[in-house]
Amino acid sequence: HVRGYTFCAIWYVIFCMDQIYLKHITNTVKMESNWGRVFYSNFLASLPLVFTYINDSDEIEALRTISFSAGMAVFLSVALGVGMSYFAWLARSLLSAASFTVVGNVCKVLTIAINVMLWDKHASAFGIGCLMFCLTAAYFYQQAPMRS
Repeated sequence: HVRGYTFCAIWYVIFCMDQIYLKHITNTVKMESNWGRVFYSNFLASLPLVFTYINDSDEIEALRTISFSAGMAVFLSVALGVGMSYFAWLARSLLSAASFTVVGNVCKVLTIAINVMLWDKHASAFGIGCLMFCLTAAYFYQQAPMRS
C-alpha cells in the first residue's frame, strides 16, 4: 500500500534532518565532557515516560512487585543503553553525519546474524543478499573532505 511508502519517506526525511541537526549540536554546543550530551539526551527522552507512568496503575503495581532478577535485567538494560548513548555521542563528535550513519548501518550485521541463528522467521536469502550488497557498498563509502 502507498501508506507504507509514505511512512518510509517521512521517516527518511526525519532521520536525515535528525542526523544533520545532532551533528550541528555536537559541533556548536560545547560541553565539558561527553557525559553532558548523554545526560541531556536521555533526560529529555525520558520526560514523556514520567507522564505515562504516573497515570498507569498497572505500571506502578509492576514496579512494586518486581522480582530481583527482573530488576537486575532492567538495570542491565539501562546500563547498556547509557553505554550505547555515550559511545554514539562520542562517535558523532568524531565523524561526519554521513559517516556516523554508515557506521550505525554496518553495526547491524551482528544483529542480523543473531536473528538468522535464533529464529526461523527472518528475511529471505534474497533479502539478506540485498542487505549485504548495501552494507558492502557502505564499506566502500569514502567521506567527502570537511569544509574549512
